[in-house]
Amino acid sequence: MNEADQQVYGELVPHNRDPYNNNDFLKVSFHDVICEPPAIRSPDCSYEFTQVIYDKTATCTYATLTLVFGGFLSFVYGLFCGLLTCGYVWFGTPALRVWLIALGFIAKLWKGVFMNFYEPLFDSVGKIFAHINVNVTHRSIQEV
Repeated sequence: MNEADQQVYGELVPHNRDPYNNNDFLKVSFHDVICEPPAIRSPDCSYEFTQVIYDKTATCTYATLTLVFGGFLSFVYGLFCGLLTCGYVWFGTPALRVWLIALGFIAKLWKGVFMNFYEPLFDSVGKIFAHINVNVTHRSIQEV
């Protein structure tokens, strides 16, 4: 970015447009796409010409598609992210808090039912079966 762009845009246009390397897998340079083996080579003038054609075509195509779709898609993605954020902040989190409050009440109610009904029942059944003794003796069968 030159000095004039830096003065106009400031930090809106950073030097590194992919600081988190989200598109690191996207290799679209000429040498990543067109790879000649060392045994066979095209003439240097042809190779350099195709490199210029490839680079200019890719740059023009990307710039054109960015101009045509970039503004609309950034609007759509911004709208979508804004809706998600609003939904999470104003609907999701309060609903989750209300649900947790209701579950707290239900947990206390369940604890009371369990402590007053199931715990005495299980204690009684446990005391009934606590005094059962089982003796196992080992018998072997011998052949006659």
